[in-house]
Amino acid sequence: MRRVAQVQNHSRIKRVMVYRDEDGFYLFFYDKAEDCSSFEDRYYSTIEDIYDFCEQQYNIKEKGWQDIADPEPDCQHDWITPVRIKDRIIGKPQWGRYEKLVNGVWVDIKEMDS
Repeated sequence: MRRVAQVQNHSRIKRVMVYRDEDGFYLFFYDKAEDCSSFEDRYYSTIEDIYDFCEQQYNIKEKGWQDIADPEPDCQHDWITPVRIKDRIIGKPQWGRYEKLVNGVWVDIKEMDS
């Protein structure tokens, strides 16, 4: 389960994403509106805690959340589109280098510095 919400009127945070794994929930924070890596994440044991935090801090109401697809296998949880660490799938991860699935082909990408 993943959900994303835009953040209005905040100097740094532009959007947030919730990701559920087998142990709990992660809240990812982004300083860009477009799809990119998060700059921070926090773990929560319940989704209600995330919703309460986001409503209090960023005024995100229930209608402000949008469901999105779960990540593809071996892909980053904090990207909306299928993105993975280059060569991680073959056991030789190139940390900081990413590749994105475009029309069925993995293409190298370079994430812009903030």
